[in-house]
Amino acid sequence: MQGKATFFGHPIHPVLVPFPVAFFSGALISDIVSHWGDATFWPRLSVVLIGFGIIGALAAAIFGFVDYMTAPLSHEARATATRHLMLMLVTVLIFIVAFFVRLGSATSSLGYVLTVVGVIVLGLGGNLGGHLAYHFRVGVDEGSDKTTAMAPPTRLVS
Repeated sequence: MQGKATFFGHPIHPVLVPFPVAFFSGALISDIVSHWGDATFWPRLSVVLIGFGIIGALAAAIFGFVDYMTAPLSHEARATATRHLMLMLVTVLIFIVAFFVRLGSATSSLGYVLTVVGVIVLGLGGNLGGHLAYHFRVGVDEGSDKTTAMAPPTRLVS
């Protein structure tokens, strides 16, 4: 069940998703480390990571939206995809606000709170994305030749 956003038959959206996830999570980790480490470097790194996360999330969103519009989805899968899309949009909006709040003051309390909330919403939306792939098999080519899959290792008997 694939949408049209593919490259040589492979969906593009799931390839791009790890980047914003890593950047946004890295921003939260930088915030945590900043309480024990350099209180100027780590918060500034967090702002940079949030900026890269926003760029990556927007790139992933383009291909995710193409898949959303073109993949043949059941009613239940479409409802899950819609919730995933909404949570991911909220995540990006939270991080955009966090970016501009923290651009003025990298150690803003509001900025820290937005980063934590953004990562929580990211996790909730990401869980739905995983559910789409693993439960509803969105992005899986059901017509592929399964006989070429690697066989399980055999046990050697002496």
